[in-house]
Amino acid sequence: MKDLARAALGVLSGQNTAKRSNMARTKPRILRLYVIEEQEIYREIYKSALSFDVLKAPFELLGVSKNGDSAAITRVILDLKPDVLVFGARKLREGLVDEMEHIRVAHPKIGIVLLLVSCSVDDIQALRSIALKGEGGMALFLKQSLDDIQQLSGLVVAASQGQVVLDPALATFLFMEKTTYPFLKELTARESEILSLMARGYTNATIAECLCIDVKTVEHHINSMYGKLKADAEFDSKHPRVSAARLYLEATGQLVTPEAMGTASTPFEAPPVAAGPRVRSIA
Repeated sequence: MKDLARAALGVLSGQNTAKRSNMARTKPRILRLYVIEEQEIYREIYKSALSFDVLKAPFELLGVSKNGDSAAITRVILDLKPDVLVFGARKLREGLVDEMEHIRVAHPKIGIVLLLVSCSVDDIQALRSIALKGEGGMALFLKQSLDDIQQLSGLVVAASQGQVVLDPALATFLFMEKTTYPFLKELTARESEILSLMARGYTNATIAECLCIDVKTVEHHINSMYGKLKADAEFDSKHPRVSAARLYLEATGQLVTPEAMGTASTPFEAPPVAAGPRVRSIA
């Protein structure tokens, strides 16, 4: 009987050990991420929102910083060993392209999430080249396309799993032949700034207030802009403001036209943003 009892205890002990082993195996891996964001308001959002208490997901936010130069990023990667890097910027500057390309080559398993306010057609081509490098996943999204923090956490998870996630507003342009918008090169920096605000529906008075200039100065820049846009065959002089805004949104990848969909070199069916991001892996 004693031998039988010892055998029974041994079986129970083995079962408990197996259960603990299974629990250890099924315990979710902590996702380590680091955020490099140039806009202060977004830095504060990330600090408060990307936590386990908010997301109820196994995330560890290693840090949030503004400095995104190569030396600083290299220190972060070597010291903190993040699984995913989140980059946030108003637009895709040249230095940021070089930094992401370096990461994809030197640290191919690190996932990258890139969030931008605006994106030009030339930017799209650069991003396509970066996305095809490395083993790690990559998410490309416009900030205004994100409706809630759960969407952002989904992008981080997908990037950590080696997948590529594309904003529907960028997807068509990422896989289409390069289209040029010569009128953008003709605009001055101030005209481009005003046009971007016009495309958001700002009035002249609001634009003047945002840029701390006189309304008449805004009107002068807009008239100059219209003169340059007239050379574009798509410009409608009867409705110049709407036409200018539409051309700008098309050129920056924020408006996908039926014509653009028809010329895409690779078919891509982009779902509504509200339905969540479309995930596809790059072979």
